[in-house]
Amino acid sequence: MKIRLMNMVKIYDEKNKKVLVLDKKKKFGWEGLTFPGGKVEENESFENSVIREAKEETNLDIKNPELIGIITWTFTNDEGEFQKDVGLLYQTKDFSGKLIEDNREGKLFWKDYEEFKKMEKMSESMPEILKIYDEKYREIYWDVDKNIKKFH
Repeated sequence: MKIRLMNMVKIYDEKNKKVLVLDKKKKFGWEGLTFPGGKVEENESFENSVIREAKEETNLDIKNPELIGIITWTFTNDEGEFQKDVGLLYQTKDFSGKLIEDNREGKLFWKDYEEFKKMEKMSESMPEILKIYDEKYREIYWDVDKNIKKFH
């Protein structure tokens, strides 16, 4: 079994009541509208990983990321082996720095959260992930091969 650990962070601008949205360039399963995030590297804590990914993708320095939920995808990968991808979902209102709107991952922009949730062109998993950010669930298990989703 192969396991990949990932993260995502909803950065909320409390003053302007907006979230930072990434219009991600084509990348398997993640193209479209999403929040910044990426893979956890070897010998890296989960929290340090989300702080690093936010910096790499946005140029913002985030602080006090709050872990609010987990999404797990299981599937048969291209090599024919069972794979489990685990996404740790964070949020923060504590950030500083100068946003770089156009980067290697795609374009970033601020959007009212409720308006964002109604936008088309979201990444494949984003509608489910938003259920965690909206505090309806803490965990989602998604068997991609069988298209079975379990919410906890």
